[in-house]
Amino acid sequence: MAVLTRINKPQPYGKPDQAPDRAFNSRALALFVNQIKKRAGARILDLGPVCNENINLFGRLIKTLDVNDMFSHLARVNKMKKKGDPWWRELDYPAELFDGILLWDLPDRLTDDDAGEASQRCHRILKPGGLVMVCAATDTQKSTAVNAFAMDREFGVTFRLQPYLSLPPTIRKTRDLLEVLEPLQPVQTFIFRNGLRELLLKKT
Repeated sequence: MAVLTRINKPQPYGKPDQAPDRAFNSRALALFVNQIKKRAGARILDLGPVCNENINLFGRLIKTLDVNDMFSHLARVNKMKKKGDPWWRELDYPAELFDGILLWDLPDRLTDDDAGEASQRCHRILKPGGLVMVCAATDTQKSTAVNAFAMDREFGVTFRLQPYLSLPPTIRKTRDLLEVLEPLQPVQTFIFRNGLRELLLKKT
């Protein structure tokens, strides 16, 4: 059962005109990194927009980092209007390759069927006990704007608008999101008062 923690942080999520100050301190990210650092030869997969701060941070903390911008893949498929295009083929990695996966708010940009497909593929490419970090907006935030989540050494996160990306959101209640992301199992959930939730999930 997920442990729910509410955190009061002021900066709004998903607004193009927001200030570039630190948005919040990521409890889920700290747990994610601290657990994965304990695994020998740890390897993680970042599915968010390319962000140099994140590459540098994980380069210091984790043995191997793979980056695959699924947001750009999804935007390209949507722009080309290719119905049924298997965008998730970009997740065709060997089974049990990664110790952790950063999904960020990708599920918010997917239909239930596509989010379920992404979760199944993440489950397949995770090692047993591997972790997945997810961010999700609340129903107060329905922006099509896409942000990169730029991290610092203290696991502070700054939203960085990606002006070349625009993806419609699908906002879900936490229980519905967890159902879509099965068979990944919740470890802990944090709710920030800036319209953002963080979820840490595990392959059991």
